Amino acid sequence: MNKKHVLLLAFCVLFFMYQYGLRSAIPNVLNGDLQNYFGANTSQIGFLVSLSCFAYTIMQIPVGLITDRISVRKIAVSSFLLFSLGLIAFVNSPNLVCASVAQVFLGVSSSFALIMIMKVANDYCSRGKVAFISGLAVSAGGFGPIICNPLIAHLSSDFPWQRVVMLFGFVGVFCSVIGFFVIKEKDLINLHAESESRSSTCSVWQDIKTVISDHRYIGISVFSMATWGACSSFCDAWGVSFMTCVHGISREEAAFAISFAYVGMTIGGPLCAYLSEIFNSFKKVMLGGAACLVVLLGLISFVKLPIVLLFAVLFVMGISAMCQFLAFPAAMSLGERRLGATVTGIVNTITMLGCTILIWAFGYILDWSKGLRLSYGAADYRYGMMASIMFVLIAALILFFTKLPEVRGNSE
Repeated sequence: MNKKHVLLLAFCVLFFMYQYGLRSAIPNVLNGDLQNYFGANTSQIGFLVSLSCFAYTIMQIPVGLITDRISVRKIAVSSFLLFSLGLIAFVNSPNLVCASVAQVFLGVSSSFALIMIMKVANDYCSRGKVAFISGLAVSAGGFGPIICNPLIAHLSSDFPWQRVVMLFGFVGVFCSVIGFFVIKEKDLINLHAESESRSSTCSVWQDIKTVISDHRYIGISVFSMATWGACSSFCDAWGVSFMTCVHGISREEAAFAISFAYVGMTIGGPLCAYLSEIFNSFKKVMLGGAACLVVLLGLISFVKLPIVLLFAVLFVMGISAMCQFLAFPAAMSLGERRLGATVTGIVNTITMLGCTILIWAFGYILDWSKGLRLSYGAADYRYGMMASIMFVLIAALILFFTKLPEVRGNSE
């Protein structure tokens, strides 16, 4: 990759980090504030958060098709700006209905982030290095939650949460404007031309049919859906409230603890990609990571750990969860290079469907388990965690019977 491509990749990573950090920190750290502000219960907040995930999910295939046909530079700048404006609209929402509309807008604008990273890596790297380069990029994006969770928890203790989120919105607007002037279309247009020309001659429906008719894509996608859904429902929505209840720590300590999981994810992306090259197998690393994830989720759920050990377990859990990331290079290795963004969009559609279901289901299970009691107990949260664990086990079984290509067999 030359300097111009690295700059484009860095801007895409910055957007990924920005939107991922805020989408996870706002509902997680500010869960109680959102309930008080909108007069909502956990089911309603779970539904509010899931709207963003749902919009993100349904946009993945259209976004993949668009990204395979339009300059990534234009998409990157536009999506960064629109997400930032969506944050400002969200904090100024007078009621839950308006907030729901803003969440849909945030989901749509953030749906380009991962696909842009995979597109740039797929277009400008050799096929055998896509997993490692994209793993590094996505792991770097994981610094968003690492920074945003404790920062928002700290700032919201001293300032109104609306002002804190609005400040992040203005920072995003500033970054998108800088990207508009720094990244030049003329530096990328020639390298994109061949890919766009080939993509434009192919039918949209034929591209989609090529992917979804292969059962291997479905097996990979279901695995990705379960592992990332279990991790996301904990780290992005319910982890802080879970640990304050089950482990008896403060909200600030819980937000700090969640950051260890995200630190693990920053290491887990390139580590899983490296291990897949060592073993020359995507499947072995993915199944090993899923097994480790199940054990660690069970440990967090049913054992009251000392806080230092809790940090360590969450760190390893973050590393294990990134076995899910291998679903993308594994899926892209099955088909034509020109379909990189489309394949990523389809796999991520199914992946985010799992996040949407599990985030909503966790809140629903909490309310179901609590019944008529006034407050939620540790047992209520454990029911939600058990559902996530079962989901991962079923998906791992499906992947076990799915044949995947060797890693080095796809190098160019």
